[in-house]
Amino acid sequence: MRPLAETSASSAPAKSPPSEQNLRFILGLKLSQLRKQKGLPLKDVAARADLAISYLNEIEKGKKYPKPEKILALAKALGTTYDELVSLQLGEKLHPLSGVLKSGVLEEIPLEVFGLTPTGLLEMMAASPEKISALFDTFVKIAHRFDVTIEHLLLAAMRSYVEQNQNYFEDIELAAEKFRKEHEWARTQTPDLARLREHLTQRHGYTIDDAALAARPDLQDMRAVTFGAESQHPRMFLNSRLSLWQQAFLLAREIGYREMGLVEPMTTSPIVKVASFDQLLNNFRASYFAGAMLLDRHLLVSDLRQFFTRTQWDGNMLVAINRRYQATPEMFFHRLSQIVPRFFGLEQMYFVRFDHTRGTTDVRIGKELHYQRMHGTHSVGVNEHYCRRWVSLRSLIELDARRAREGSALIVAGAQRSRFYASNDEYFSISLAHPRSANPEMNSCVTLGFVMNDALKKSVNFWNDPTLPTSLVGDTCERCGIADCESRAVPALIRQREDRRARQLAALAQLQVER
Repeated sequence: MRPLAETSASSAPAKSPPSEQNLRFILGLKLSQLRKQKGLPLKDVAARADLAISYLNEIEKGKKYPKPEKILALAKALGTTYDELVSLQLGEKLHPLSGVLKSGVLEEIPLEVFGLTPTGLLEMMAASPEKISALFDTFVKIAHRFDVTIEHLLLAAMRSYVEQNQNYFEDIELAAEKFRKEHEWARTQTPDLARLREHLTQRHGYTIDDAALAARPDLQDMRAVTFGAESQHPRMFLNSRLSLWQQAFLLAREIGYREMGLVEPMTTSPIVKVASFDQLLNNFRASYFAGAMLLDRHLLVSDLRQFFTRTQWDGNMLVAINRRYQATPEMFFHRLSQIVPRFFGLEQMYFVRFDHTRGTTDVRIGKELHYQRMHGTHSVGVNEHYCRRWVSLRSLIELDARRAREGSALIVAGAQRSRFYASNDEYFSISLAHPRSANPEMNSCVTLGFVMNDALKKSVNFWNDPTLPTSLVGDTCERCGIADCESRAVPALIRQREDRRARQLAALAQLQVER
């Protein structure tokens, strides 16, 4: 993908010809600006140019590019020339926006996900082009500093799309259930790997290779690679080092692409390169289909009801449910994050995965989703130390110690009530810490956190179990104001700097009053 750092509003013009989409954007923006400058309603210009109002509206929005004779008619209607309208120059007032268009960034960011169109966005930007140009230049410099790419923006947009939909998609749930019913696959808690392979090879002509990835040093970390997924004879390379459930998931995802007619599939797992937002969206939908097929919502809801009705926290029971489905803890919790809001009313929640390199203090967030008003952890600096009082980090510490004694085939469950020092928000969190199957030196912990509200207290009977710890927590040690914390890894340097600035501002305000 092209680095975002190349999207500067001051960057040199691209050597390649402008895209059709850019031509539509520029013409639409020019028409809209000229019409508004002259104070002409849409219907008047449409009448003068002998065009339908709806068609002119689509031209201004950058959706249509008219034929030359219609552009000439619009030029006459607006008192300008044909050459001026078709020129790629936006004029002095709009010139700072030309770099944005030439960069192609508006074509790659899925603005429609957020209810925007590129032309509509440009119209908002046109009111203060110099300020917007400076703003884009600032974004570019920040992006360059942190090596941000368009790919990162697409992934962020995908996460926002999932969060806005509460990570639950009824149409895909129904598609998975319809598939099972049509092929007479009974609901089971364990996947039938042989049947999944047979379906792809016999019905869809797949050739599945289990040896090639593991034999190539540069590809040993790949879970799967598929070539020609939309052809008559697709080739799928599956990593034999994966667990049976992981292999089943990847096979089920291929079935999801086929059953839902999703085009432009992702070639690799994990994702190496993103070609478009549609490709990312289709990968998500196919993956959701796989999760819905392998982790049946009806069976899960039944198991969760039994678990939540207990009056005491039982981590062993949660681990047993996870093992019953043979899913990785991450996939199991991710599926719970889809099920719990819809069927148990726990809509204010978050999902987060921490990764820990054994024998070190290196703990990083690998994945997170937030639903509604939730506490976000992605706002902190990359080198900061997350609060050691969180159940996630406590579980990782316990897992690291137990692995040295008991080996790697174990899962550590944890639960905790937490109150954040800075906001006073309270959460009930449950975690599963486990070794990473692909990397023996890495542990991970997945956590679901729920706001402590009436919905939680109604659905989860063990929320008030007196044996569970209640902790006052912070975001990171650097930002935490908790005094005498026994778990602090480093001093609260950011907090001290913020407090010092607050005192300075208060002193300045007092000085102004006294004068």
